[in-house]
Amino acid sequence: MARYLTLERLGKSAIITLSNLPANLLTTESLKELTATLRDLNADDGVRSVVITGAGDAYFSAGADLKQFASGDKAAADVVLQAFADALQAIRNYRGVTVAAVNGYALGGGLECALVCDYIIAERGSKLGLPETKVGLIPAAGGTKTLADKVGVSWAKRIILGGEVVSAEQALKIGLIEEVVDQGFAKIVAVSLANKVSSQAPGAVAVARKLIEDSPNLSLDEHLKRERAATLGLVGGDEQLEGVSAFIGKRAPSWAQEDEDD
Repeated sequence: MARYLTLERLGKSAIITLSNLPANLLTTESLKELTATLRDLNADDGVRSVVITGAGDAYFSAGADLKQFASGDKAAADVVLQAFADALQAIRNYRGVTVAAVNGYALGGGLECALVCDYIIAERGSKLGLPETKVGLIPAAGGTKTLADKVGVSWAKRIILGGEVVSAEQALKIGLIEEVVDQGFAKIVAVSLANKVSSQAPGAVAVARKLIEDSPNLSLDEHLKRERAATLGLVGGDEQLEGVSAFIGKRAPSWAQEDEDD
């Protein structure tokens, strides 16, 4: 039984709630739980999407427990960094869609967890930042890249180098998050978004997601080649035939995987 998170199912969505109160700090143990949970969900075909949120209404997660770095022991610190790397990679590797429902502060490693999700929804009053430089550290779970990829180099420098914590409204303006919602509604909206993806063809979603994620590193010509090849790979498959047949017949598609799950 998990000690630092809770897991619930809502239809084809799973909701992971970080539950290391009061600030939902991330420790080696809690990160291992998160990794194991995501790997289990990835193997469960009955789950098509995952929402990650925080317990309570004050913190999504304040990030790493700094007590883990207080001794200055490099070997001990590296164990924590590896736990972060494993957990975030488990989020990235999840075959469906992932949505971060930010309810309160999302700082340091907490924001890094949100940044590797497909979408970030934040409640009004939430604060987001990567303030590691204030304690002589830097984001170490990919934050210097994932933040820059989302908001650009200038804003990434402002947030990381200056230790600036931005409001949900400012985060929306700079492209850090996708939507701001009223307090108490982040999880509800996140599940709604996740369910929209869950109703699409699973194989097509997986292929499209990979193409989108790879697009910044490809030339237009190379991307077009991959997109065409991927489309032809889908043509004639069970999902494509069912999807087109359902559209022409004006009915909801019945994906093979869903039939097996039911």
